Amino acid sequence: MPNGFLLIDKPVELRSAECVAHVKRMLGKKSKQGKKNELSRVGHAGTLDSTASGLLVLLLGSATRLSDYVMKLPKTYEATMRLGAATDTCDASGHVIFRGDVESVSEQAFDRVLRSFWGMRMQRPPEISALKIGGKPSHEIAREGQEISLASRSVFMSSVRRCSPISCGSVRIAVVCGKGTYIRALVRDIGEALGCGAHVEELRRLSTGPFNVCEAYAPEAIANMSELSEKLRSPREIVSAFHRIILTEDAERRLMNGLCVPLADAGRYVSGSGELRHGLCVEGVNMIGFADINAVEGGAPVLKPRANIFMGELMS
Repeated sequence: MPNGFLLIDKPVELRSAECVAHVKRMLGKKSKQGKKNELSRVGHAGTLDSTASGLLVLLLGSATRLSDYVMKLPKTYEATMRLGAATDTCDASGHVIFRGDVESVSEQAFDRVLRSFWGMRMQRPPEISALKIGGKPSHEIAREGQEISLASRSVFMSSVRRCSPISCGSVRIAVVCGKGTYIRALVRDIGEALGCGAHVEELRRLSTGPFNVCEAYAPEAIANMSELSEKLRSPREIVSAFHRIILTEDAERRLMNGLCVPLADAGRYVSGSGELRHGLCVEGVNMIGFADINAVEGGAPVLKPRANIFMGELMS
């Protein structure tokens, strides 16, 4: 069973789920005896709209245990905004629901509005999204004509900046953000703040943590198991993006057996680019994984293991 991750450059009009299904079909092909092989687990670490393109991280086998952590890595996007019109989908695929004056929007005013979106803020997701209401995707409910109102939630954007002049009502922005941020909703809110309305014309994800779309492959470039194996990368590359502890032999043995380890005795600390609150990686000769730092009453803090991947799985 393959274990690791793939970097895919998803094209426009292809759904994230179709990229997952493409890999699953290869893993589920029949053997020479006519028996179907067991499907390896395959998932993605953060979906992309069908109208968007760019980096999609696919996780295979035991690496799917790291999905929640990969999704917490910062993501970089580049979006082309169309000023002067808001749509019901917040992108060019929807119907125009508002038109406003673009001529009064200066680049100085635009930049001032962008700065107001930096940091932690509340964001209302687009009604046309994959978020579920009562177990059903909100986009299905909205397209049935039912009224829905999604609750706002906190998101974090460390950078929102203009990267082109405003020309004929079109402008490009670059965004660095955390988990759960909708760029379509950001563009909608920028348009509302400017008073002219806006929607996304084009959207591309450029990176997730240390992984860049320039390293990614088109889905059609992975057509068989041989090509998949060549392009599959080790889960160790994922955990290198996080703060981590290089374990001592004894600490590794204890964590592999599900036992807690005193933090002071665990090993050598190595800083990472991700936020410490998003997970502390533990790495040894025979395992990688994540651990919680738990306070023990009357004693020193300890590491409690979770999401472990053992070397035998990494090599399979």
